Amino acid sequence: MIDFLFMDEDLCYSCKKNKALKYKLCDGCLKKLDYVANEFKVGETTCYAIYFYNDFMKKLIGSYKFSRNTSLCKVFAPMYEDFIIKNKLLDFDYILPSPSSKKTLRTRGFDHIGSIVDIIGKDLGISVLKSFKKVKNTKTQHSLDRFKRAENLNDAFKLYESLEDKKILLIDDIITTGNTIEEIVKTLKEGGASEVVGLSLASEKPII
Repeated sequence: MIDFLFMDEDLCYSCKKNKALKYKLCDGCLKKLDYVANEFKVGETTCYAIYFYNDFMKKLIGSYKFSRNTSLCKVFAPMYEDFIIKNKLLDFDYILPSPSSKKTLRTRGFDHIGSIVDIIGKDLGISVLKSFKKVKNTKTQHSLDRFKRAENLNDAFKLYESLEDKKILLIDDIITTGNTIEEIVKTLKEGGASEVVGLSLASEKPII
């Protein structure tokens, strides 16, 4: 169960000072979002990023992931939902949260992407794929050179059911190198998935 740390529905979930308007954020905080709505390729996979990973988004995601400010689920989930609806990304058999290893989940105390995806799946009526797991503890990708990133993720994921002819919408928070998405997609395709589309909250580069 999500432990919501901030429950005042009237105040901005970021600054906690001003009246919340859209996405539980006030007007001032909304203006700090850099909406890019990029469509790009990671290998052969079509991916989307909703926002640029600027200082404000970095602070929001960091507060959620590392300070356990789980109330921010209510900020992020509708951002994804609005983008999914606007861009007609509803025709999927499953929605999949980019999985974390058991070690990361124990350290962090909750599944930061899984918690968001549970909300999205319920609100939009898309089944959440629960049989895809990260089975290998990996190093942080940005700490490695480009030659070791693929090796770091090799055999990191496992699928425990057939996905024959199924379409998957893969949800992540940030796209950096793209190696994680490529490895996840490879495992899903080996399991029979016919199509995988990636959707991240933010990208570190304003990809055009």
